[in-house]
Amino acid sequence: MIILFAIFLLTDIFLIRKFGNVLHVNMIQIAMGTNPLTVKSFLSNYVLTVPVIFGVIFFIAALALLVKGLRKFFNTRSEERLKRFSIDLLIMFLPIILIWGGMIVWFVADILFKQTTLGRNISRCAQAFDSISNEPKILAEMDTQAKAEKILSDNSSVPYVIFILGESTTRNHMSLYGYKLPTTPLLDLRFERGEVFKFTDTISCANYTLAAMEKIFTFSEKDDAVEWYRHANIFNILQRANYHTVWLSNQSPLGLWGNLDRIYGGICDEEFFIEPKEKFSFSRKLDEILLPALDEYISRAHEKNFLFIHLYGTHSTYSERYPKKFSKFTGDDEDKPTKEGKKITAEYDNAVLYNDFIVNEIIRRFEDKNAVIIYISDHGEEVFDDDREFAGHSMEESGNRNMIEIPAIIWASEKFREHYPEKVSAFAAALDRPYRTDYLIHTLLDLLDIRTTSFEPRKSILNAQFDYALPRIYNQQPYIKDE
Repeated sequence: MIILFAIFLLTDIFLIRKFGNVLHVNMIQIAMGTNPLTVKSFLSNYVLTVPVIFGVIFFIAALALLVKGLRKFFNTRSEERLKRFSIDLLIMFLPIILIWGGMIVWFVADILFKQTTLGRNISRCAQAFDSISNEPKILAEMDTQAKAEKILSDNSSVPYVIFILGESTTRNHMSLYGYKLPTTPLLDLRFERGEVFKFTDTISCANYTLAAMEKIFTFSEKDDAVEWYRHANIFNILQRANYHTVWLSNQSPLGLWGNLDRIYGGICDEEFFIEPKEKFSFSRKLDEILLPALDEYISRAHEKNFLFIHLYGTHSTYSERYPKKFSKFTGDDEDKPTKEGKKITAEYDNAVLYNDFIVNEIIRRFEDKNAVIIYISDHGEEVFDDDREFAGHSMEESGNRNMIEIPAIIWASEKFREHYPEKVSAFAAALDRPYRTDYLIHTLLDLLDIRTTSFEPRKSILNAQFDYALPRIYNQQPYIKDE
């Protein structure tokens, strides 16, 4: 019990130091649903540091000394020495015994003693495991919800709809959104030509990928009391509207106890993963590796196509997200107070520059088609933006607005603009509307002229009935742009 308590205590100390929060259900869910490459990046950025390594060494040494002392004294033949040691040991651990006695009382009084360190963390582990581990149960429930969701009308006709889900990209490092460095020159050019519609006040519904993906592709919303898979999803609806659905992903389909890429990919008509589905892989692959698979699909496209493309985007470690030829920015271009902060920020900006190239390459493949492309990031990223000297994304309670302020753009081909002028007008009218990505399924259905039992026009950013008062709570406070 003492060792288990110590492990959880050290875990909380580490998380408080790095992320400003104790162990949380969401953190455990992230760990269970993550992939090996993300684990590698996390370890290299946060765990394999000098203070953490010395802390672990000290902890192991202290345990070793305790075990050695116990063995020495309990192996002695001196009854007096053993008696004296037993008394000393009792005095030493009496406070711990009293504390644990109090914990047990609290356990009985407070149901599973969730307010204690050990009990809280065990309880959160159980919650996280239950929410992500039982994939057959999740798939069965999703199938039930798909059958229950009725399509009331279907006037969809757009031949090519592409949804690009980025990763860890904050709009605050994109020149498209006014950033000081030219990190998105290709999207900037398309915006100047009138091809790109830039939504200026969209935030993510979560600070991390798993929670964001649960909400973006289903009717589930932030802080929903019902599990995300107990809502209808966009994939089943599109299939019933005769769209051929394809999932292309540069993220791993494997997680310790579940992975939404694998679940969503399995629902689609076709799936393509760069990472092998049979075994873990720690290899680094750039997002451009998806382009040949995209070309191959386009060559045999159907009458109506909906392609979901999941990028690795600007996820840490940032220097591994782009090839050397995209190393345009250096620490000299950055205004961070420390040398390390300048270096890492420059690497992030280079990753944004490469991400601009990838999104543009996808767009380029549909320029001669009647196509519309939606691009958002799952969440944003903090890159040394406050006095924590932190880069990454953490829990909502300790994160800042850079972790949710994301890019949201729509690119429309010339043929699309000619065929659907009313939709283009709707794009232009919605650019500054306040929005959050857990409402996005309503916008997608509105864009395609599909109506289902769960669709609400007030939650579509493109609809004339859009509700400007839709809640956007972040860290228990209403989110308001530029405040």
